[in-house]
Amino acid sequence: MSFYLSQVLSYFLLPAVMFGLLWSGATSSFYKQRFWWSVLASVAGVAAYALLPYSQTSLLIIGAGDMALTVLLLVYGLWVTKPNRFLLLWQFVIVSLTAFMWARVAKLDMVTATSVINTELILNVAALLLGWILIGSVHYFTAQVMAQRSVLFKRVFFFVLILLALLPLSGEVLLSAMKLQILDLYQELLSYVSRVTNFFWTYAYVVMAMCLLPALVKYRHDIVPINTAIKGEQNAISRRKWQAKLIGQQRIVRGFLGSLVLIFAALLYWDAVASQPPTRSPAQSIELSADQAVHIAITDELKDGKLHRYQWIASDGKVVRFFVIDRYPGEMKFGVVFDACMLCGDAGYIQDGDQVICLACGVHIFIPSIGNPGGCNPIPIKEWSLKNNEIVISQAMLESGLQYFSDVVEITVTDPVNGDALTNIDAPFSYQFGGKTYFFSKQASYDAFRDNPWQYVNGSSALGGDQ
Repeated sequence: MSFYLSQVLSYFLLPAVMFGLLWSGATSSFYKQRFWWSVLASVAGVAAYALLPYSQTSLLIIGAGDMALTVLLLVYGLWVTKPNRFLLLWQFVIVSLTAFMWARVAKLDMVTATSVINTELILNVAALLLGWILIGSVHYFTAQVMAQRSVLFKRVFFFVLILLALLPLSGEVLLSAMKLQILDLYQELLSYVSRVTNFFWTYAYVVMAMCLLPALVKYRHDIVPINTAIKGEQNAISRRKWQAKLIGQQRIVRGFLGSLVLIFAALLYWDAVASQPPTRSPAQSIELSADQAVHIAITDELKDGKLHRYQWIASDGKVVRFFVIDRYPGEMKFGVVFDACMLCGDAGYIQDGDQVICLACGVHIFIPSIGNPGGCNPIPIKEWSLKNNEIVISQAMLESGLQYFSDVVEITVTDPVNGDALTNIDAPFSYQFGGKTYFFSKQASYDAFRDNPWQYVNGSSALGGDQ
């Protein structure tokens, strides 16, 4: 839901403010036409994206046309001071092109995964409708806020909006031209394209920040004088007229700012929270006991059907993650597996309801199947046991999982030749022998070990795991 709402707001906020500014001062007879022409333009833009063949050539043509028409709109906005019916055509064309660009990322084919009305469909359609309502509200209140502003103020504000609209469009056009080999690749050009396209999400925030200026101007030039007039008015009837006018002006400012606040909250929630990729829960560190095995006590918490993640650090600093889950909550039918996949690597898994999800590819794993090999299932720990109400996993089994992980933490190790203490991260020399890694502080130690490793292996404290 947040995705569809945020995309509508991100793409259509700037056109809404821009045309709200251009329509400021128009008669009420245009309201209905503006609404229906905007709806028709949005449908036309989405239909054009769906029907036209998707290619860099079509993107280049659409993007270049959008840029050219935006520049012409700038000329129109700076030349015409009174809105007229011809502006309806401009609005139709620009909104159609905006809808085309929006349809590229809107993922409208994923509004629902089924052919029936379900909760997912209702929420996503509601998000789209809410987005359009907020855009329409900003468009309306922009026209009201700008209605009494000077021509110079409107033109400067409109000029900045046009420049802001041209930035991402220019990036799209240049990118398509480079992909089609119309333009050569230059570092400066690539840097520009990267900046104006990768930071598209910031444009809506810039527009909202800009909108605070006309709201402040309206407050100082319209509301403050009315307050002053009310305080100095002695006639009761005139005072009530001034108060009614004040309420109307305050309603416009509050509606304008309220719409902006709602849009800001929706976009901020999407950018800061909802759009962030899922992350693994912290892993509980666990160490070997005297019997060279790890022991996990079976508590009521462990039998809750939730994923419980652990990590063991080998003597070379490599981290081995695994998790335990009671596949049938309360029945002690545990799945004990490495937090890694044979297909996707060590991105790990998270739990969502009654399914476990692979973070690398998004595949949902049926919890009762955890512990079985194959597919995107977590890699099973082949040998573990239940003893004295504990899950016991030997060091050998943990070391068998070293090959599946790449994370390494800094620990203190010992040079097996001269006994020097050093860290695994900063060790200048390392050598793998017998499936383990040894670290050395000097070249001489490294050479001595390499020439005759059996002399130093037994009893060495610098043993590590596979790299």
